[in-house]
Amino acid sequence: MSQARKSRTVAIVLGCIWMIMLAVLSFLPNHDKLLLHTSGHYHRWGHLVAFLIVTLLLAGNVTSLRVRFALAAVIVSFGFFLEYVEHIVYTNPLERSDIRIDSLGVVLGLIIVLAREEFIRMRRFD
Repeated sequence: MSQARKSRTVAIVLGCIWMIMLAVLSFLPNHDKLLLHTSGHYHRWGHLVAFLIVTLLLAGNVTSLRVRFALAAVIVSFGFFLEYVEHIVYTNPLERSDIRIDSLGVVLGLIIVLAREEFIRMRRFD
């Protein structure tokens, strides 16, 4: 197995582990979330960064544009699913702002991945 392929595999595995960690964190009891500081002032930044990272790990390690957009759609759907299940389990209001911020993190991650790829492509032709 080539080094590039190993790196991609590791990044994809890390992305999947990151998504599992997001799911676990989402369903911790509220007092545990307070201990981890996942609520309050930095809550929205946490959503943005979490979904940015998972997008960089997953979409940044495939080459097909179609697959990248499909992964982005899956990650946004995953964020919606987490928020919806939290709404059902904890009977709290559906946090649409969290869904928007998760989606923004995915879009920013996709922009970074595509810009990086374009930068690499331009440097190859210099």
